[in-house]
Amino acid sequence: MATETEIVAELKPRYKSYLEGAFSHIAPTKAAMEYRIQLLTELLDRTQELSIKGIVDPELIYETAISELGDIDEKLREFEGREQRASELKHKLSAGTAVAISVIALLAIVYVIVSAATGLWHPLWLILLGGVFASAILLMFFASLKLLRKRKILPVRAMLAAGEILVCTFIFLLLQLIFKIDGSWMTFLAMVALIFGADTAVAFLADSKLKWVELPVFIEVLMVMLYVILGIALDPLNHIAKIWHPGWVMCLSGVAVAIVELIAFILKRARARDKREEQKDNELNKNQDEKYWTMWND
Repeated sequence: MATETEIVAELKPRYKSYLEGAFSHIAPTKAAMEYRIQLLTELLDRTQELSIKGIVDPELIYETAISELGDIDEKLREFEGREQRASELKHKLSAGTAVAISVIALLAIVYVIVSAATGLWHPLWLILLGGVFASAILLMFFASLKLLRKRKILPVRAMLAAGEILVCTFIFLLLQLIFKIDGSWMTFLAMVALIFGADTAVAFLADSKLKWVELPVFIEVLMVMLYVILGIALDPLNHIAKIWHPGWVMCLSGVAVAIVELIAFILKRARARDKREEQKDNELNKNQDEKYWTMWND
């Protein structure tokens, strides 16, 4: 009777030959080699598992392991598709970097020419700053796409927040320097709510475990920022329409929403727990009932 080690040693060359034949139909890249080694490891691990279970026929183990591996042609088509998408994204990122650098350089030249011709060095420097911000946002966008493929959500959320900060900063500069709008600094108050809102949206899209915690936090932040912005903006009209009081009720509305959501969450968890317990009881009763088909009184 062959031992586990002997069976693995016997089947390993056959697995290699099988995989080499299958992989000969796709491009011989480093990624393909790593994937081929990964599949070989899976086959060898499955061989050991079958041997431990008492199967000693090498041919039966080989056929079982190959069968459980699945359709190798379909696996390789999916692998090539993933690699192609990764390659395309890499090229887009490289192209995006080149475009960003070119845009910055072009805007710098335009800024110097226009400013030198008109003498309006200020505030035309906003053209250059806008190009830098837009290029940075473009690069973060392509980088986020790459990170999303790897399910790295936290860096994506950080880049999203950074992009929102750049956009709000540029809007503030436009309002302050070009349009001379008083209170343009309130753009940063709106930015806080925007960051929380976008982050909450990403949490739901990524099905984060904390999404139901982040939602009431966002709602409360939104209500507070809206209350402050309206209070400051309409303060001159306070004698006509009082905002600060009782406007503070807006803040309490966020707390109320959080309480309602907490109650709904607790009820949902309770229903899920009851359902699991019911399934467990049904399975137990089923097993007990089946004894009447196999139990004897002698």
